[in-house]
Amino acid sequence: MLRRSDDQPEGSASDTEGTEVPPEAAGEPAISTEPESSPEPESSPEPAPEPTAESTPEPVAESGLAPEPEAEVEPEVPAAPAPPQVPPAPGPVAQHSPEPQTAAERLTEQQRTAHETVAPISKAEMKDRREASRLQRKADKADRKAARKAAKDARKARRRGDQSEALSLDPLSPTTPGPVAPQRPPNPPDGSPAAGIATAAAETEAESAPPAGKPDLPPITPPGAFHGRASRRTAALIGGIDLGGTKIAAAVLDENHEVVAYRRRPTPDRGGPADVVRAMTTTMQEAAIDAGTEAHRLLAVGVGSPGSVNAKTGAVSGAGNLPDWDGTFQLGMALREELGTEVRVGNDVQVGTRGEYELGAGVGYSSLLGVFWGTGVGGGIIINGEPWLGRGRAGEIGHTLVRRGGAKGLNGLNGTVEAYAGRKAMEEKALREVKKGRKTKLFKLMKKHEKTHLTSAIWQRALDDGDELAEDLLNRAVGALSAGIASAVNLLDPEAVVIGGGLGVRFADTLVPEIISGMDQYLLNKDNPPDVKVAALGDEGGVIGASLLVKDILDANRAPST
Repeated sequence: MLRRSDDQPEGSASDTEGTEVPPEAAGEPAISTEPESSPEPESSPEPAPEPTAESTPEPVAESGLAPEPEAEVEPEVPAAPAPPQVPPAPGPVAQHSPEPQTAAERLTEQQRTAHETVAPISKAEMKDRREASRLQRKADKADRKAARKAAKDARKARRRGDQSEALSLDPLSPTTPGPVAPQRPPNPPDGSPAAGIATAAAETEAESAPPAGKPDLPPITPPGAFHGRASRRTAALIGGIDLGGTKIAAAVLDENHEVVAYRRRPTPDRGGPADVVRAMTTTMQEAAIDAGTEAHRLLAVGVGSPGSVNAKTGAVSGAGNLPDWDGTFQLGMALREELGTEVRVGNDVQVGTRGEYELGAGVGYSSLLGVFWGTGVGGGIIINGEPWLGRGRAGEIGHTLVRRGGAKGLNGLNGTVEAYAGRKAMEEKALREVKKGRKTKLFKLMKKHEKTHLTSAIWQRALDDGDELAEDLLNRAVGALSAGIASAVNLLDPEAVVIGGGLGVRFADTLVPEIISGMDQYLLNKDNPPDVKVAALGDEGGVIGASLLVKDILDANRAPST
């Protein structure tokens, strides 16, 4: 009989290490488990039983005697020779392991997760996110306005020599007046810090509470995602970036190309392409956070950029309206590294025209001419439902000659539509006129509203104030646009013309009708002119059109997996 050692738990490592060496092989006397009255004949030895968890040979004491048995073991009945042993199948993965252990299991897990589909986001949730983003932009605008007003009041107070308010402020507080944080009361006289700690906790809770009037935005980490672990892409969301000469706009859009979250910031006026890429990345990330996700989780991002764009590589050249953008820059590659997702790049005006054609004012037409009046004057062409890109520079209506030897253009081409109507060229003309002694409110308004350029809003305010120089320059722009658009219509004969851009949308009710009426004298077919409309997508048209660049990726993601 053998006694199981109390120190040997069941299922220990010795139970599963394989067949043990018989005691005879080890040079020790064999200890039989049969009763002494019925010894096994030596001439017919039976094969040793396989060790199991229930009957495992235990080590023998040094004296050679077996310890006292715990219970009797029934005598073994001679059995037929044991069948050949089959290697045991690999056991299941330990329950405590959170990840697959073997290469086959890891491959199976990858194949399983690769075909998992992310639950679509409901329309109600999309609507809530859009509303939250709108409220956030409105609140941010109110905050900026309040900060500018406070700074302006502080400057006025300093000019008046009013030091009473300044003396009441903490000398270490910010220069801009604002609410002063209450001082923490001292600890009780008995030395117990309990009251001070309680007060500090109350102040911390008050500071962490959301300020009044601020909308509650969705969490940065979407539902179902894990903190500290990279998540799969959000299949229902894509991005769009509109890069302009004065502003960068970025948006997160759903699968129907409806804007979920929208952000914008001024385009850097120095630093070259590197600074522009950083500003684009920041703006896109802010929009993604507003939408409850992150930029690297977007399925793909489309970008509309000025200049000549290589659609295959994403390289941009000839972007004269961007700061220090000399030669060719690999914009698509740089953004792909920064954002961590697929990026497609197209010409800004061409993608804007496509957006209006598919989702805006151009719906229902088979041919369309898009004219975008902003920092420059750009155009896009749709013929028989397809964009016409030519060799990469088609649609440059801004470089149409309207007067030989006319106004000086910023790109070396004089007398073109852009030389008269581009916002940047108009600003240069205004500066030259001021140097000649002409009076204007344009630059005073620019300084008052803390702008670095004469934006469309500044031109609107100057025109409303009856500024003569602003009126003259805008009238010149209207005449050049009328002649240039009419010439393009005579060449292409499209069914419709859509006028957009910052200045085009800003003056939709005032100057655009003058452009349309001015076209009549230049049109060849006056009895059947094309329909002329204002862009229906507004400021979001650029990002919506850019998102259409990744439409094929979105469609492929919707297709059932093979």
